[in-house]
Amino acid sequence: MIALPPDDVVDGWKARSRPLEEAELALVRAVVHRPAWLAEPAEHGLRYALNLARLTLIRQPDGGDLDVAGFLAPYRDEVKPVATSLLVEPAEIDPAAVTGLVPHLVSRAREWRGKLLAAFEGRLAAGTLDRECCEKALLLACGGGGGVAWSYLGAFDLLEQFGLAPRLIGGTSMGAALALFRAHSLRWHPEEVAAVVKGLSFRTLFRFLRTDSRYGLPAAMRLHLRPAVIDHLRGPGGEPPTLGELAIPMVVACAGLRTGALPREPEYYEHLLDPHDGEPLGPLSTRLPADLLKVVGELMAQRDRFARLYLGADEGTADFDAIDAVGFSSALPGVVHYDVLRDDPRMHALLDDLFRRRDLFRLVDGGLVDNLPARPVWGLAQAGAIGTRNTFLLGLDGFGPKLSQPLWYGLEQVAAQTAARSRPFVNLLRSYQRVLSPLEVVPGEASLRKAVQAGRAELLPDMPLVARICRPFPALT
Repeated sequence: MIALPPDDVVDGWKARSRPLEEAELALVRAVVHRPAWLAEPAEHGLRYALNLARLTLIRQPDGGDLDVAGFLAPYRDEVKPVATSLLVEPAEIDPAAVTGLVPHLVSRAREWRGKLLAAFEGRLAAGTLDRECCEKALLLACGGGGGVAWSYLGAFDLLEQFGLAPRLIGGTSMGAALALFRAHSLRWHPEEVAAVVKGLSFRTLFRFLRTDSRYGLPAAMRLHLRPAVIDHLRGPGGEPPTLGELAIPMVVACAGLRTGALPREPEYYEHLLDPHDGEPLGPLSTRLPADLLKVVGELMAQRDRFARLYLGADEGTADFDAIDAVGFSSALPGVVHYDVLRDDPRMHALLDDLFRRRDLFRLVDGGLVDNLPARPVWGLAQAGAIGTRNTFLLGLDGFGPKLSQPLWYGLEQVAAQTAARSRPFVNLLRSYQRVLSPLEVVPGEASLRKAVQAGRAELLPDMPLVARICRPFPALT
């Protein structure tokens, strides 16, 4: 699998394409907001012109890339001022002014399309060029936050209903766990997740026991994710998939702690959930959010000792067991411990190599470094992981700061801070408000149904925009 490029490269790509991406989104949003003010052929012509200007690398049928960035630079400079003029609120757009842009801009796009095909004759087919301008791939980033993430299942349902399948998915913590089930198959089968949840209980998923620690940070509870889900995720050969073997490529955010990052001895984190003044053991304690915020705050003060890991995108991680990747991403410091202690030479070799190359001490929850991993998903797509670079990235976040969840507000603010780095790479963010408690990681049937219904309802107003921008349109001729 193609590896994620360095940050400065991804930032450069985004800086060049962002005005054109945002202009196309603003145009489509205005058409959805106020139908019939712009004829479809004119809309399609403007969108083709914007996407043609965005082109840098075009994937060829043989798997290679054709670099057209330099050739199209004059055209790109010509189009960018026009793109900037479209960046207004839908209600503020001037139909007459935009309609007036169409003849000249479409004429120039048609002219440059011909120049490009002539300049690269024999190396660039018209169909290949037009597909890159007219067909947009859906990308998905799913944030963490424990039980709040169950709303994402409603989003998966709705996207399937509209005939939209993600081409690349990223996830953190609980968002990664649910994204794994979406990535397991090209089509979404909600009954499979319902069957998994029905067979789960808190006691089977988590154990209060002391255990060895090899790659994960010790904590009060041990996450037994693998035995809980493995039978639902086996591949044709009976083995659980690696990240690179999933039907839909997947990226999992994880935090790597380097030596010296821990402000306390590792044993401290094993006792975070010990009883306080007669309160019950474990996550039923009302002190959990405050205690957890203290632990996270201490760790965040050492963030220069963190490694931001994107399993499935970073070099040498595509062969990671997908369940293990999700387990480490869900290892909440002091609360949840995940590890690979089984006899598995292949995974031990991969983890040992990662620890050596990145100078790591332990792996913990990805929310400490990126609670909405849109940046690596977009960057990986631009690097060529799915062929096309013409993408639309939908972000699903249920753990944004909410006054309706005052106990969790501090942790939600921390999560928002780590997600901020990825936020500019999201084309549309659905920040869920009607969510389950973060503690409801194993919801009952009624709670799950409520979360799914809310997930559908909150995303539904966005679907005309998502469906229209992801729908292929005719090419210029």
